[in-house]
Amino acid sequence: MTRPQFLITAGVVAGTAVLGLVAAISLPGQTPAPAAKSTTTKAPAKSAAPASAASTKAGPVPKTPWGTPDLQGVWFVMEDVPLERSAANAGKEFLTDDEVAAADKAKGLNPGRNARSSDAAQDVNGAYNAVFNSVLKTSKRTSMIIDPPDGRIPPLVAGAQGAGRGFGGGGGGAGRGPAGGGARGAGGGRGVPGIGPGANDNPETLAQNPRCLGVQMPFLPLNTLFAQGTVMQVVQSPKSLGIYMEDDHAGGGNRVIYMDGRPHPPANIKFYLGDSRGHWEGNTLVIETTNYDQGFRGSNPDTYKTIERITRLNSNDLRREITFEDPKTWTRPWTIRIDMGKTDDARQMIFDSACHEGNYAMTGMLVGARREEQAAGKK
Repeated sequence: MTRPQFLITAGVVAGTAVLGLVAAISLPGQTPAPAAKSTTTKAPAKSAAPASAASTKAGPVPKTPWGTPDLQGVWFVMEDVPLERSAANAGKEFLTDDEVAAADKAKGLNPGRNARSSDAAQDVNGAYNAVFNSVLKTSKRTSMIIDPPDGRIPPLVAGAQGAGRGFGGGGGGAGRGPAGGGARGAGGGRGVPGIGPGANDNPETLAQNPRCLGVQMPFLPLNTLFAQGTVMQVVQSPKSLGIYMEDDHAGGGNRVIYMDGRPHPPANIKFYLGDSRGHWEGNTLVIETTNYDQGFRGSNPDTYKTIERITRLNSNDLRREITFEDPKTWTRPWTIRIDMGKTDDARQMIFDSACHEGNYAMTGMLVGARREEQAAGKK
């Protein structure tokens, strides 16, 4: 595949969430999320005010032939919500309509690298990667975190070595920044992939991104501008449930949640996406995931677990709540909420991810490490 072909393909994947928003409907009482207008190389990004989304009247919760709520289909994050509440919004759970409008206007005034210029060199630099960008409408909610009430990640316990509030990686993965913790270092202890001295010396300790290992749990929409963590597809059966997690051009991930009552494997057996077991509580699917190979936000993989509650509210809307627990990292559990809308399955809005096609990043880093070793040996 040629580079132009790859850029077009990756651009389609990155724009998946934006296109699907046309068919999505927001939760009752919230403004429907509009489809963002993409900027092009022929015109500047003047405004973040997109066209209105088509609304579909919500119907009752559909059921599977075996009687449980039907979660199947493609689901999209519809609004941009920060993970933690900012200091400026301390004590305020919701923004006003005027504040939302101002935030959306600011997105249009600050389009990042999509800006065009009369200067030829700056014009090219400014337009770089415009095809990847998608802008979601600002939510009235001031944080994904709904517990604790202050909308902030709880403090670390005394002596915890975790990154705490560190970056969680595109799509909410744990290993693309200081939020990781799970690769086996040369000394046999757990380290953070891609972080620390010598992390880029060997393929086993490189961050997941250049290794094309795909997304990680809990797959949060932390970077909606690049459509990361904003779309998932659910396939359901009586004894198991599969979730495909799309994450732009960085590679997706496939989760399997077993519903047949089998126990978790022994604690020493670790999984890249953790080990998930689910059961129904009314219309809510409750999923416990343990046996993580890597923690999240610096948590300890041996004591870290998540409890997800996925509820289909009606024919259009899905609510996903995730509680993070690790007594060795945080002083208390904390919970986030993600609202998602459904698109028509006939639109086929899921595209296969191409992970860094033609990317020589890992080769280059390992070659550099060998050169450094050679140089050190000559001293």
